[in-house]
Amino acid sequence: MALTKITSGVIASEFQTSANISGSSSPQTVDWNSSQIFRITPNAPITLNFTDYKIGMVKIIVATGDGVAANVLTFPSEAILLGGEFDTTLGTKNFIQIVCTDDNGTPEFFYTISQQAT
Repeated sequence: MALTKITSGVIASEFQTSANISGSSSPQTVDWNSSQIFRITPNAPITLNFTDYKIGMVKIIVATGDGVAANVLTFPSEAILLGGEFDTTLGTKNFIQIVCTDDNGTPEFFYTISQQAT
C-alpha cells in the first residue's frame, strides 16, 4: 500500500487562512468555512453568530482588548464555556479555541479563553 502525504497545497483555505471580524458593530457572523483563525478588537459589545460549522471543526479567535470593560464578546447560547474569562485590558490578546461537538438540530460548541502567562 502506498503512503499518501497531505501537503498544504491540498488543504482547503478554511484550514490555513485568517480573517478579521469587525469589532465596531454587532452582531457579527463567523463563517466556519471561511478561515481557521479569526481576529477581532471589540470596540463595542459584540455578539457572535456561527454559520457553516460541522462536527469536529475547531476554530480560533484572537480577540485583543481595547481597554473598555464593556467591550466583550458574547457567544451563541449553544456555546459552553469550559474555562477562562475575557480580558479587556488594552492590548491583551485573548486566545479563544472553539470546537463544534454537534451540528444536528441544536448545535453544540465548547470553548476556552486564555491569555499569555505572566
